[in-house]
Amino acid sequence: MNNSFPRLIDGMCATLRSEVLTRLDDEFARGQVFGIINLLNTFKVRASWSEGFLLQQIEAQERALRGAAATAAPLSGAAPPPKPKAADQGGGRAATSIDALLARRDANNRAIGAWLGWLDAEGAKLPPDAAAAIEKLLRTAMRAEIDIELKNSPRPLFAEMSSGREEAD
Repeated sequence: MNNSFPRLIDGMCATLRSEVLTRLDDEFARGQVFGIINLLNTFKVRASWSEGFLLQQIEAQERALRGAAATAAPLSGAAPPPKPKAADQGGGRAATSIDALLARRDANNRAIGAWLGWLDAEGAKLPPDAAAAIEKLLRTAMRAEIDIELKNSPRPLFAEMSSGREEAD
């Protein structure tokens, strides 16, 4: 049976904590080991894309894009940006589920950028409350993407790296 990637990383971190840190008396060297542990923990959550992680981002983006389109639909004036199109996967190869989700997320990001550009160019022609509502929807999606990233990131070990000592939670 193969170990999962996260389990391998956990094993490396445990070994560094129990076998390496216990033998180091130099604060600088201990801080460097904590830096390696921090890097390994970052790799653990970032080395491969999580379907759930991407779906959360896509859901926030598409909710904002639907809301922006619904808000702009009854307005007269310049036509809003078109709906996003998935990115070309290139090379004629079949896209994996993760590749397809990444392409969808990236296409949604481009669509949000297009909406922001449209608002910048046409916002003065729109009712102020509609422009504000569209901008709020788009910014909420961008903030959600950052919140999802932070929620799925390991706690940094800055205190341990600078002091060379394990900090209590």
